Amino acid sequence: MRPSSLTSCSSLGWAGALSRTSTAFTSGAILSTSIWNFLTAGMKCLWNHSKNMALVNHAFCIIRVRHSETMGIDIDAVFKEIGEFGSYQRRIYFLLCLPAIFVGAGNLAQVFIAATPKYRCVVPLCDANISNPLYYQPFLNFTIPYNIKDNSWDGCQRYQRLHNDHSCIPEDFSKNITEECREGKAFSTDIYSSTIVSEFNLTCNAAWKAEMSQTIYFSGVMVGSFLFGIVGDLIGRKKTLMIAVLCMTVSGTVCALVAALPTLFSCRFFNAMMTTGVFQIAFLLGVELVGPTMRLPCGIVIEYFYALGEVFLSLISWWAKDWRMIQLIISGPVSFFVLYWWLIPESPRWLQAKGKHQKVSALLKKIAEKNHKDIDPILQRLENASTEEENRSITTEVNTATKVTLLDVVKSPLLCVRMFSMFFVWTATTLVYYGLSLNATSFSNGKEDFGPFIDFIFSALMEFPGYTLAWLGMNYMGRKTSLALSMTFAGILCSGAGFSQEYNTDYLLVLTLMGKCFITSSFGIIYVFTPEMCPTSVRSTILGMCSTFSRIGSMLAPFSKQLELVYGPLPLLLFGGLSLVAVTLILVMPETHKTELPDTIEEALNLGRTQIVQLPVEEEEEQHLLAEDQEVI
Repeated sequence: MRPSSLTSCSSLGWAGALSRTSTAFTSGAILSTSIWNFLTAGMKCLWNHSKNMALVNHAFCIIRVRHSETMGIDIDAVFKEIGEFGSYQRRIYFLLCLPAIFVGAGNLAQVFIAATPKYRCVVPLCDANISNPLYYQPFLNFTIPYNIKDNSWDGCQRYQRLHNDHSCIPEDFSKNITEECREGKAFSTDIYSSTIVSEFNLTCNAAWKAEMSQTIYFSGVMVGSFLFGIVGDLIGRKKTLMIAVLCMTVSGTVCALVAALPTLFSCRFFNAMMTTGVFQIAFLLGVELVGPTMRLPCGIVIEYFYALGEVFLSLISWWAKDWRMIQLIISGPVSFFVLYWWLIPESPRWLQAKGKHQKVSALLKKIAEKNHKDIDPILQRLENASTEEENRSITTEVNTATKVTLLDVVKSPLLCVRMFSMFFVWTATTLVYYGLSLNATSFSNGKEDFGPFIDFIFSALMEFPGYTLAWLGMNYMGRKTSLALSMTFAGILCSGAGFSQEYNTDYLLVLTLMGKCFITSSFGIIYVFTPEMCPTSVRSTILGMCSTFSRIGSMLAPFSKQLELVYGPLPLLLFGGLSLVAVTLILVMPETHKTELPDTIEEALNLGRTQIVQLPVEEEEEQHLLAEDQEVI
């Protein structure tokens, strides 16, 4: 029997495709008969040179999977008996959530390590120490143009010197003619003592390099998502997590010690890959150690720890104010998670998928013992369960697997529209989320030295109600309605914040914080909603494609602030506009709440219309296939 949409979708979330193995024990005679039927059906198709050669491949594939599974245990059924979220699972899940704190800090560290402090041109013969000049000086009134709009000294121009006298008086400088700075910049240290902008002079014509740093980082996130999904399936969750933890620690520490900008960019790319691996595998292992009804809550709760990491980032940045120290603090402690090798188990689902059934039994017995449950009667009861539904499941899976491909989805106009609509929704959501997060320190009117840190903390805290709204909305209003409302409110609030920035900045911070709350809610919903709309055999593929498109939004987000050079409120208006456009595309989506996950194109098309049932044409094809099997026998 297929799991319910609620219990399957969260495991298909941030970690990408999550392979499930849950079957009952069957007798050797039934297994042999099933194998013979599939072999003869496949051989007949091969002999007749059938058009659909994929049937043979899928038939053999299903045989291997089913053979592995029937020799194993129905893990979901066991968890329902020994505890879906018992004391042992709670302890392990808490440990797995802790790395998410440092992942959240690392992903948005750009806000503080690449912050741009106030800066101005160095003025020779006026600045006493050109190598380390002070920002505030009495001679700025006649040497540096003042920008009334920004309420600051110009950072890229200075008044041209008229005389070569070794003096610094107003008469030595022009009042109209300006020139570029050749000797460097003087940076204010009121808020930040050092950032990569001040250390590598990423100002004026080189300012784009600071935003490029985060774009390169998010490129690493994209590669890491793909890479660790494969590695985690090949060598196991536990080993992959240890590799990612070690590499995240080393690469993060090296980033804090490099002396060249290209090296820093390369290091951040690698660090992003490892950081993504840590979160992805921790998320995956967490949901694989709990029962069906707890996967959605566990998929949401770990996001709270991610948001807590953003608060932690702001606090340590407030204290350190030096980008190298910040990078060390968010990287060094990750090394302690190496101790998890002795504290956390391997995923029982991965062990079963690899045919390590003795280790699965030993692990489940350990979990049962820690939860004060006796597992032996449970296993005996499962062994004596009926296998009739198992046989039907095997036949259905071969039929389904051979018919649904990504090409089939593209050929269906409605499913194609839904898929490309979700590409846009994912891209818009990611762009708005990271756009608001990376610019969180620039939405306040506060002039205090601690203003940026407080603003960022408020922005991070808004993710807690955001994910809570997603959780409640999906359960009580459905996926489609809650996503549409979240994107609508995010669009209205971001647009309102843009107009507030233009006409009345008193409400700017409140509006952007509320917008962050609702776009966070949208972020939580799309990871659940997307896989629920897709047929089983292409579910992970489409989810991966959506995640890839979303990285486009995250890579563009750092450059959104540059739109202020065109028009001040333009970034916020863009965020609002994209969110509202996404709402119109959500209208073509079906409601998937309390529906079974679709296996076929027909079932996917019928989502939101009627209950998913097996279509008569498929029943006829199934009977025809079985009849042919009997003829061969």
